Amino acid sequence: MSSEEIKLIKRAKRGDQSALGAVLRPHERRLFASALVILRSSWDAQDAVQETLCEACANIRSLRDPEKFGAWLSTILVRKCYRLLESTTSVVSLDAMPGERHAFIGTEHDDELLRAVAKLPDEQRMAVALRFLLDLTYQDIQATTGWPLGTVKSRINRGLRQLRLALSERSISRGL
Repeated sequence: MSSEEIKLIKRAKRGDQSALGAVLRPHERRLFASALVILRSSWDAQDAVQETLCEACANIRSLRDPEKFGAWLSTILVRKCYRLLESTTSVVSLDAMPGERHAFIGTEHDDELLRAVAKLPDEQRMAVALRFLLDLTYQDIQATTGWPLGTVKSRINRGLRQLRLALSERSISRGL
């Protein structure tokens, strides 16, 4: 984390709304991508991100260590995603709104990767999203989910193994 970002967070903690906006804005895309993979619904992902940003705004003063801002924000998002997963009975396919996803995510390759991640079993999908989309450390994932460290590592490794297999099969079937 840069010293400039730490200064912005400290200003935000003191009530500076422009600093708060400046510190939250760069995280929106990765929060949305993570929520989309976890929830497998564009609508639910948007809700989770909006609720996360609202809670972060309301509770920024409770952040103890500005250097842990990313992990703190990710923890809020994961809680929102868990709540939405528990309250949602149907799953909307990632194919439902491709144009909207591209606006938030990026390239067709990103879209293909997100589809592959979305097909992972729940625990592996969550672990991979937290590690590679939210860029959390193994220890941050452990703290966020309550999973033992060994479980975090094994779920990530299994998820990556399945992703490699799924993406290589896709490449082969497309003649690449």
